[in-house]
Amino acid sequence: MLEVESWVTLNFFTSFLLVLLLIFQNKSSKLQNGRKYSAILTCTLILLASESIGRIGETYPEELLFLARIGYFMIFLLDPVDILFAIYYMDCWMDEGNKYSRNVFRIAFELFAISNILLVTFSVLFNTRWFFYFEDNIYYRGQYFYLRAIMLMIFICLLVVYAVMFRDNFMSEYKKTVLFLPVFSFVGAVLQVFLANLDTTYAGISLGCLIVFFFFQSKDVNVDYLTGVLNRRGLDIKLQDMVKNSSANGRDFMAVMIDIDNFKEINDSMGHDEGDKAIKLVADLLVDIFGADANIGRFGGDEFCVAVDNLSEYEMSKRIDQLHAALAKTAKKHGWPKGVDVSCGCKEYFHGSGVSAADFQQNLDKLMYLEKQKHHEKNLM
Repeated sequence: MLEVESWVTLNFFTSFLLVLLLIFQNKSSKLQNGRKYSAILTCTLILLASESIGRIGETYPEELLFLARIGYFMIFLLDPVDILFAIYYMDCWMDEGNKYSRNVFRIAFELFAISNILLVTFSVLFNTRWFFYFEDNIYYRGQYFYLRAIMLMIFICLLVVYAVMFRDNFMSEYKKTVLFLPVFSFVGAVLQVFLANLDTTYAGISLGCLIVFFFFQSKDVNVDYLTGVLNRRGLDIKLQDMVKNSSANGRDFMAVMIDIDNFKEINDSMGHDEGDKAIKLVADLLVDIFGADANIGRFGGDEFCVAVDNLSEYEMSKRIDQLHAALAKTAKKHGWPKGVDVSCGCKEYFHGSGVSAADFQQNLDKLMYLEKQKHHEKNLM
C-alpha cells in the first residue's frame, strides 16, 4: 500500500487553498488592499512550492539535487518578504495615526528583508556556507543558520506586536478580523519549531488568509460588487479622510469625476450584460492608468471618481488623455456604438479652502456635467 508522507498532504491542501483564494480574490477586489492581499498569497504559494521541490530534490539527490538547491535558495530568499507583505497589507486598513512609529517598524522590516536577500544571494553565489550548503549530495545548515532563524522568529513576533501596538489605528470595522493574519502566522511559526517534518509556518499564514478572506476581504462593505473598486460608501469615506488629512497636513490632492458617454446605447443595442461588461472594463482601465495607490470608486451607475494625492494638475490631465485613448481602443475592440467615451470633471482640492468633502464632490459633479453637455452638443453637430 502506497504511503503518502504527511508533508505532501499538508503542502498539497495548503497550495490548493492558496490557489483558490487567489482566484476568488482577483475577482472580488481591485483595490490596493486586494493587491497587497494577493501579494501575500502569491509569495506564500511560491515559498510552499519551493519547500516542496526542495524536499523532492533532497529525497532523490542523485537525479534531482538541483531542485533542492533551487527550492531552499528561494525559501531563504523570500521568507522575510512574506512577513513584509503582511505589514503592507495591515497598513491598508489603518488611519494616519502614529505614522512615524509605524514607519520605524516598517523600515526595520524592509531592511531585514533586503539585507537577507543580499546576504543569501552572496552566500550562494560565492559558496560561503553561511546559511545552508550541500556536500556529497546532503543538505547541511550553515554557520549562521540559527542566527537567521532566531531573527526570523523575532520578526514574526514583531508582526504580532505591530498589530497589537497599533490596534487603535485600524479602522473600527476591520480591527478584529485583520488580526487573524499575524496571530496565525505566529502560531504556525511556533509549531514549526516542534514539528520539523511539517511546514506549519506557511499553513498558518494560509489559514490566517482564509479567515481574513471569508470574514473580511470578500465581504468588504466598501467595495463595489460589480467592478471590485470602491463603492459610493467607500468613496465617501476616502474623500472625507483625504479632505481631513489635507487640512491637517497642508497637502493638496487631485480628483476627477467620470461619466461614460452614450452608455445607454450599449445597454439598448447590445444588452445589459454588455453594459455591465463595459462598466467593469472602464474600472479596469482606471486601475491600470491611475495605479493601485489611487482611490478609485464607482460613484453610481456609470459614474466613477478617482482621487489621488501624488499627481499635479498637468499629470492628471495626461492620465485623462490616456483614459480617452484607451477607451477608444476598447470601444472599437468590443464593437460598442459610436460616441462611447467619458466626460470628466477634474479639480484640485486646496488644503486651506475649508470646502467639505460633500461640497467638493458636488463641484466635481458640476464640472463633469458641463463637459458632458459639451460632448452632447458636439455629437449633435
